[in-house]
Amino acid sequence: MKVLIIGSEGFVGNNLVEGLSPKNEIHCADVMDSSLHKNYSKIDITDFENTEKIIKNFDAVINLAAHSLTSSIEGPIKNAQVNIIGLLNILEACRKNNINKVIFTSASSLVGEPTTPKVSESHIATPKTAYGITKLTSEHYLRLYHELYNLNYVIFRFFNIYGPYQKNGLIPSLYSRITQNQPLTVFGKGDQIRDYVFIQDIIPFFDRALNENSHDNKIFNMGTGKGTSILDVINILSETMGITPEIEFKEPRPGEIGNFVSDPELLSSTFGRIPSTPVEEGIKQTIEWLKNI
Repeated sequence: MKVLIIGSEGFVGNNLVEGLSPKNEIHCADVMDSSLHKNYSKIDITDFENTEKIIKNFDAVINLAAHSLTSSIEGPIKNAQVNIIGLLNILEACRKNNINKVIFTSASSLVGEPTTPKVSESHIATPKTAYGITKLTSEHYLRLYHELYNLNYVIFRFFNIYGPYQKNGLIPSLYSRITQNQPLTVFGKGDQIRDYVFIQDIIPFFDRALNENSHDNKIFNMGTGKGTSILDVINILSETMGITPEIEFKEPRPGEIGNFVSDPELLSSTFGRIPSTPVEEGIKQTIEWLKNI
């Protein structure tokens, strides 16, 4: 299987490049001028001609490229240019060059305000951020390209993915402040429940999605079904590092959503497994990686 990973230099991309089965021939692409990865090409997915030039002679494309949720609050236009127009350029290049499959990483935040503690793939989606809107729109474009052009897709809706190679996000930010003896900022009461998924747990799902057809043209929650609060994450970090940080509580951020975790039933029934690394173990491994960067 000849696979192109777009967004290879990011958190998830680095883990997939290292972790996917060696049976796959991995090629990498990102906006960076250069990379330590083999078979690397610079790509600007907002430029169709450049995108079409890169996306040729592959069996599948994994699209990880995204303008982030936090960036979308101040930059919704850029968010749409990268996340929607960028995806459309990728889909058009795949269609014109007869690429068989696209694997796309979506986000659980597109749900908006949850009506149930466990959220399935069929839960109504009313995004509360520009980022969430772009992810929901992207899911519909993938469906449309399958219906119109028979381009197959697999969508993994990520919950709170964490682990090695993540340099931004809750856990690395908390770790950085704790090591520098700085107070931790918690928005709200810190009792927000989220579903934390260790990055290494997701790799087998991508391998199977690439090499099997029974998962095609479906959306899967990539979550554990178990919830952990932000204060619980802080306590685990504190105990693991042997440091008790000061905590400053602030008002909730715009777009903050209620407590919810993944309903992983579809993932479990289709793949026969769900992500299972305990948060305590995942955070321990993440700290070991952060110590060495």
